[in-house]
Amino acid sequence: MEYENEPMDESQVVSIVRGKINDCLNESGGEISETRMENYDFYVGKEYGNERDGFSSVVTRESMEAVEWALPSIMRVFTSSNQVVSYDPVGPEDEEEARQQTQIANHYLTRENNAFLSLYNWFKDTLMYPNGYIKLYMDERIVTRLEEFEGLDMMQLQAAMVNLAQEGEVEVVAQESSYEEVMADNGFVSQSETFSVKLRVTKRIMEPKLVNVPPDEMLVAENCYSIDLDEADFLCHRVRKTYSELLEMGYDRDLLDGVGASYSGQFDEEDENRLFSEEEDEVNESDPSMRVYIVNECYLKIDEDGDGIAEHRKICMIGSTIFADEEINYQPFVALTTVPLPHQHPGLSMVDLVKDIQKIKSTLMRNMLDNIYKANVRRKYVGDAFISDEAGTLDVLLDTASEFIPARDPGALREEQVQPIVSEILPVMKTMDEVQGIRTGITPQLSLDPNILRETTMGAYQSAISQASQRVEMIVRIFGETGMKQLFIKMHQLLRTSVDKDRTIRIRGKWVPFNPAGWRERNNVAVEVGLGYNSKAEELQMLNSLLTIQKEAVQFGLASPGNVYNTLDRMVELGNVGDTQTFFTDPATLPPKGPPQPSIAEQLAMTDLQMRQAESQANLQMKSNEMQIKQQSAAVEAQAKMSTDQQKMQMQIAELQAKLAEMDADKKLKEAQTYKTLEEARGLDLENDGTETGVVDLLTEQLRG
Repeated sequence: MEYENEPMDESQVVSIVRGKINDCLNESGGEISETRMENYDFYVGKEYGNERDGFSSVVTRESMEAVEWALPSIMRVFTSSNQVVSYDPVGPEDEEEARQQTQIANHYLTRENNAFLSLYNWFKDTLMYPNGYIKLYMDERIVTRLEEFEGLDMMQLQAAMVNLAQEGEVEVVAQESSYEEVMADNGFVSQSETFSVKLRVTKRIMEPKLVNVPPDEMLVAENCYSIDLDEADFLCHRVRKTYSELLEMGYDRDLLDGVGASYSGQFDEEDENRLFSEEEDEVNESDPSMRVYIVNECYLKIDEDGDGIAEHRKICMIGSTIFADEEINYQPFVALTTVPLPHQHPGLSMVDLVKDIQKIKSTLMRNMLDNIYKANVRRKYVGDAFISDEAGTLDVLLDTASEFIPARDPGALREEQVQPIVSEILPVMKTMDEVQGIRTGITPQLSLDPNILRETTMGAYQSAISQASQRVEMIVRIFGETGMKQLFIKMHQLLRTSVDKDRTIRIRGKWVPFNPAGWRERNNVAVEVGLGYNSKAEELQMLNSLLTIQKEAVQFGLASPGNVYNTLDRMVELGNVGDTQTFFTDPATLPPKGPPQPSIAEQLAMTDLQMRQAESQANLQMKSNEMQIKQQSAAVEAQAKMSTDQQKMQMQIAELQAKLAEMDADKKLKEAQTYKTLEEARGLDLENDGTETGVVDLLTEQLRG
């Protein structure tokens, strides 16, 4: 069958929300509310109502002692370390990102918020009452402030406004200008304009806010069977707000005026018990801006659109008027309990564990004190014969300054016989102390027999203390695995979905830029708290031993300076003494350095080697010089020999040239003779042939040429 339904109108939504509020846990007058009031009375030592006049009415404070002794150990675990919860990486490439996001989340919880006070109140509520609650939400508000400047010139004024504009919107509220005559070095007089301004700077702040919620303000669905409030289908934060506060939060003025003040000024019974108010608090009628309203900030699953699927919505309602109704995917509350009970939202508190013991010890203490009072100031039995006629004896008995009592029969005056019971009550009270220590793990009176202590080693003594604190250690682990784990998941979700711009924060001495809008969703976190303070001491001892081993390992290359720095970093973090950079330098930030300096033995060996090398070099140089001398002598001899050979060769060349000249002369002589003969022969032929004289001359010229 197909589901069909009409969308809800406002009256239907109001009816559903009011019905869920009426059926909630923690409602004033309910069983849990009665338990909280009773626990508060036990904590502050309020009388039980069965006191009698003339008898002791002392109230022991086991409830207060159990809570106050447990708080230091718990707070030390969660506030003395910079990182108690970390986000698990989803792969090797996610290691650095998960580590950085863990540091950022811890920064916003511890630095941007007053985490110590918020956690202190949260844990104290949890130890006193069945549940403690805390709220983590994105605080969006508009903040304005006035800035005044005097005597600025135009450039200075512009620079100031530019700087302020980086913070938010700047508005000029008031402005005045004046002129001053200024004489230059050359005697020229000019006028300078200066400004006096009043500026209003308006900026929008959006930061995660962590606040503790009083248990009586938190309403939880009756069918919630888990400490995890994400599993509840209805939550309501019922809080009182003034008319002015609601306007600052953005509530509609006309709707508020139409609703009228919804708070009469009367506290309910639990308010009176918690706030010590037994009379009506008059509403301030003279200042309308201080009218008080009860605001129901509800987170529920409801099918307003009629599609058959319930959506998770936030509805803010005053009286029967809805001021906000939006679909969300985040509810800001985290719950804690000291002793979780399966399949129940409320658990048991530390006070619940010791209330009966406190009442028993109060009764024993009253009886013991009454016994001591009676022994010190005993009642007297006075016979008739003891009393004088004028009743003067009674007057003297009632006068504590009287030293003598007149009487006719002294034997008629007898003191009451009081049997001392102190020796019988003290062992019973000691037994109750032991029972309290077993139940709570709180044993400030822990001690060993002196004779046994002298024969006990320190290890055995530490073991005894460790065993005595196991109950508190379990409480610490419960707080870590439930409340703190949920708180860090919500912090990651809040930053990832609400912050959409780049930011820069200082983490452990370094400025880290980040943008949560690009983070991946994380639901897996690891709680890095041990089981109490002893675990931290043991870890420091282990790190000390590890550091000693690392010093030796560095010499063999089995550990690096970075490994040693990581150990020191963890020790400083556990010691909670500040940033590691204050005490040690990260080797990763140092510039590259040259080879390591040699040791003294290495330096001596190097010196000896250098001397040997110098001696060997001298010998080599001496041999080289000898060789050069020999080479130079050989060269001189070779040069001399070469000169002699050259002279001989030159003489031979001269002789050869003379012979060649002689041979050339003979050749030329023979050629001349041959030429002469030819000339003569040709002359005869020409004459005989009757050749002309010009031809003969031509031939003669050619031959000569």
